[in-house]
Amino acid sequence: MLLLAATIFAWAPPAATLPPSVMSCLEKACPSQIAACQADATCAAGIKCMLACPTGNSSACVDACIKSNFDAVMLTAGLCAQSSGCLSSSAAAAVPAVSSATVPTITIAPGVEMPLAGLGTWQYNSSVAKAAVLSALKLGYTHIDTALGYDNQDGVGEAIAASGVARDALFVTSKIPGGLAYHAAGGALTTALDQLFPGDDGAYVDLMLVHFPASWDQKAAGKALRQDQWRALEAFHKGGKARAIGVSHYCKRHIDDILEVATVTPAINQVQFHVGMGAASPGGGANATDDREYDGTVGVTYQSFSPLCGPCEGSDHMELITGDLVTKIGKAHGKSGAQVALKWQVQQNIPVIPKSANPDHQRENLDLFGWTLSDDEMRQLSAATKPQVAGDAGPGGLAVSGDCSVP
Repeated sequence: MLLLAATIFAWAPPAATLPPSVMSCLEKACPSQIAACQADATCAAGIKCMLACPTGNSSACVDACIKSNFDAVMLTAGLCAQSSGCLSSSAAAAVPAVSSATVPTITIAPGVEMPLAGLGTWQYNSSVAKAAVLSALKLGYTHIDTALGYDNQDGVGEAIAASGVARDALFVTSKIPGGLAYHAAGGALTTALDQLFPGDDGAYVDLMLVHFPASWDQKAAGKALRQDQWRALEAFHKGGKARAIGVSHYCKRHIDDILEVATVTPAINQVQFHVGMGAASPGGGANATDDREYDGTVGVTYQSFSPLCGPCEGSDHMELITGDLVTKIGKAHGKSGAQVALKWQVQQNIPVIPKSANPDHQRENLDLFGWTLSDDEMRQLSAATKPQVAGDAGPGGLAVSGDCSVP
C-alpha cells in the first residue's frame, strides 16, 4: 500500500495537458498552496482508483485511472487553493466569465424560463460535481442539471451555497427514479430537495423530472404506475416545491399515459439527442428520437441530454468533438467542433446540458450565442448519420430508441 501511494504522488502529468487557464493560475499565483492541494487531490483520486482497480495489476491500473481523471483532479486542486485566498484574483482574471445575459431562455411553463445552455453532472461523484458546479457558476452558468440517482446532489447543493449566487438567479433541475407509486414518489421528491438544500424550509427546484418511464430494471412499470407517480409530481408542484415538472426518456405512448390524467402538462421531455440523429426517420415502425415532433404538438418542450454523444462507443465517442464535419464548420466560425454540435441544437431552441469539469470546456460550451450557423451548415448537420442513433435495431434494421419499448 505504501509503495503504491508513493507511485501515486510521484506521478506528474506533462504541463501541456493542462488547460491554459489552469496553467496561468499554477504558474503565476502561489505555487506552494497549489502544490499541496494537487497532492491532496491526487491522493484522494488515487485512493478511489485503488478501490476500483483489480488487485492483479494495481499500479498500472491506478496510474491510468488517475490520468483519465486528470481534469477533475486539477479542478479540485485549483478550487482548494482558491479557498485559501491564493487564487482569488488571478483565477478570475485567467478565465473571464460569460455573462448569463448572453444565454437566451425559452418558456417551458407559465412564468418559467429555462436557459438554453446548462451544465450536466451525470457520472460525477459529489466532490467532482461540487468542483464542476462551482467552476461553472463562476463562469456565468445559471442552469444546473442533476438527479437523485446521480448520488451527487449534496455536492451540487454545497456548490450552490458556496457560490454566493442568489437562488432566484439559478435554474436547478433534479429528477426522481421512475416506477414509484404515489407515496414512494412523494418520499423521493422530499429526499431530492433535502439533499440539494438541507435545512431550507423554503427550498424549491425550478424543474423536477421523472427520470424514466419505469424503474430502471423495468420490474415496476406500466400506465397506472406512471399516472400515480405523475399525480405525486403535481402535488409537489402545487405545494410550491417545483416551479415546473416533466419527464425524461419518455416516448409518445408514455406521454399519452400522463396526459390522460394530467392537470399540469409536462413542461419537458429530456431525452438523448445529438448531431447524427437529425435525419432519423420513424419509417418501418421504428422511432429513433423519442417522438420529438409529437412533443411539440402537445406542449412539451424537447430537451437534449448527452448532446455530444458522451455515452457513444468507439469512434463515435469523439465524432462531435474532433470529427471532420463539425471541425470543418467550426473553422469557418473560429469555434470548436463541440461548439458546432451544441449550436446545431440551441439554434433549433433545444436546450442542452453538456457535462464538463474542465473550466475551458465549460466556457466553450456556454459560448453558443452571438454567432449563427448558416442554413447550409444546419442542413449538413441535420443530414449527418454519425454518431449513430442510440438504441437497438428495430423493424427493417433501423435503429430505435431503447426507451420506446419500456412497458
